[in-house]
Amino acid sequence: MINSIRLLSLSVFVLSYFSAQSQESKFQKKNARDSVILHYSTLNCNSRSLIVKENVLYAANSTGALYAYDLNTGKSTNLMENKKFEEMRDIEFVGDTLYGMQSGSYGVLARLVDAKFESYIVARKNIWYKVFLDGMDFYNSTGFIMGDPVDGFFTLSYSDDGGKNWMPCEGKVAANKGEAGFAASGTNVQVLNDSTFIFVSGGLKSRFFKSTDKGKTWVSTSLPYLTNESSGAFSIHMLNEKEGVIVGGDWANPDMNLNTAFFTNDGGEFWENAEKQPRGYRSCVIQAKNAMYAAGTNGIDISFDKGEKWIPFADGNYLALTADDKHLYASMLKGKVRVFELVLRR
Repeated sequence: MINSIRLLSLSVFVLSYFSAQSQESKFQKKNARDSVILHYSTLNCNSRSLIVKENVLYAANSTGALYAYDLNTGKSTNLMENKKFEEMRDIEFVGDTLYGMQSGSYGVLARLVDAKFESYIVARKNIWYKVFLDGMDFYNSTGFIMGDPVDGFFTLSYSDDGGKNWMPCEGKVAANKGEAGFAASGTNVQVLNDSTFIFVSGGLKSRFFKSTDKGKTWVSTSLPYLTNESSGAFSIHMLNEKEGVIVGGDWANPDMNLNTAFFTNDGGEFWENAEKQPRGYRSCVIQAKNAMYAAGTNGIDISFDKGEKWIPFADGNYLALTADDKHLYASMLKGKVRVFELVLRR
């Protein structure tokens, strides 16, 4: 009887194992066969921030360009042509206004209205002077930007008027030695509502930060990433005020999947290690339909349970993600974006 029970348990385990392997292979084989690669630029460049809106894919670029790729015609246009701009690491829409964030020797925004360059925005009192900006986000007309530390404090700014004017956050947040942000995909910051700002850090110290009063006061939680310059939290996505996911790892050792992804159910006070990790370092995580997707140097993984378990979705080297109602868009090297069909139900 005991042997029968053991045999039954072993059979269930084996069936479950191969069922899981079959599920994983199904995604990877389908995506290798059915995905499409778009070329938005012929230059040796890449995009660390993507947005799709009204059948146009916008790609912020390592050359400082901002490409608009028409998904219907296949035509690509550089909206920043003849404009002086360093590397663009993040883009965000506020209504019909598109902002491009410069990450380089100093911080500045490009403001485009109806897909036409309008002006540069330099913050009041030049608060982004010699600041490397890591990410920005908007909720309605409320915006938040996070930049690397200056004189021992993170550079934190907010806007109340849809990004036209920016002011320093009232509350200062001290950075540890060797702690900074990773501008890997424009997703290390998030504005949850009109008053809640969130960002994550990495390096020799990795933390989750949250303010519920537009940056007047902050709370933080330490994250158990490896403590070196290439490790830490790279991307965060809160599904709501309680549930969220953080991904990251070590970009210098991309195949190492120890402590790569965490999830929370209490608004970020406690972060739990994913039961099944992504396959390695991940630079971006987003939600699309009923699933979450995390992309990195060795592929894309998908989670159907809000980040508790991750399943391989596609192979390849990817930087940033965005999605519309039917497709997932993943930026690649050399001016390319791969398009996948979303998993609409499991």
